[in-house]
Amino acid sequence: MRPGARPLKSVQGPFGIAPLAFAVAVGTWRVVAFAETPEERFREAENTFRFQDYAAAEVLLNSLLHPEVLLKGPDDVLKAREYLGACYYWLGNEKRMEEEFTALLILAPNHRLDPFYYPADLIERLDRLRRRLVELQVISLEEKEKRKDKKPDCVVPKETVVRRSRWVSFIPFGVGQFQNGDTVKGALFLTGEVLALGTNVGSYVAAERLRGADGFYSASSARTARTLRVVQYASLGVLAGLAIWGVLDATLHLETEARSVEMVPCPAAPPPGGGEGPGGPVSWRGAGIGSPRSPPQPAASFCIRMTR
Repeated sequence: MRPGARPLKSVQGPFGIAPLAFAVAVGTWRVVAFAETPEERFREAENTFRFQDYAAAEVLLNSLLHPEVLLKGPDDVLKAREYLGACYYWLGNEKRMEEEFTALLILAPNHRLDPFYYPADLIERLDRLRRRLVELQVISLEEKEKRKDKKPDCVVPKETVVRRSRWVSFIPFGVGQFQNGDTVKGALFLTGEVLALGTNVGSYVAAERLRGADGFYSASSARTARTLRVVQYASLGVLAGLAIWGVLDATLHLETEARSVEMVPCPAAPPPGGGEGPGGPVSWRGAGIGSPRSPPQPAASFCIRMTR
């Protein structure tokens, strides 16, 4: 060692090993974070955006979209550009906000912001940018509408047959009406029968609770118990009447077969010259002895045999 030089401190001491371990841990964490998939990083960016940490969300989203798009799902790409444009809005970067929203509208011209999450000013900015891009003929909204309303050139009728069981009509609580497609009637029968059944059970339980330890009613509770019995039997009669009425109504309006016809696009035509028979593609090439099919005889040879 040269004179005047300081000796190096050992990293084996209690204060020397800690920074080294910390550096290794940070490096390992960075490797693990880097190994995350783009979809996982997008979920992290989405959560960061929802917690309104727009500066951190901008860094995460920008790394997923620039210099190249790392996300594979189209919906994730649209959401990522929406979030990134909103981040620039809240961070005050108007230029970058318009760039991201322009890229968003080029991908989806009819994309809308949810007014529940975004302020009216941001929604108005996006609508103004959409109108400007339409005027500049960068995007077109009419093509989307025409494509949506365009009807297929060829349609064929498709018949659907729904068979209904007669035994289902005998089930109370509006089940038969629901099977017939009468949802309003079914709901009314269901509500009425449930209320009648609940009243019947409730009045019976209330009357039984009025009994004394000896199983008899006292003089003060006898009149109440009698009233509850009347309600019990009356609700039972209402329940039975509604059940019978529902069964008769479901039976009278039952259609064992319900047919509906809708127009569907024609099935795709087979490619020309490539028809297939039941056993697979038909080919006359090389047909001869041992082949599954032999070529048809020419019409000329057939005529010659007929004239001989």
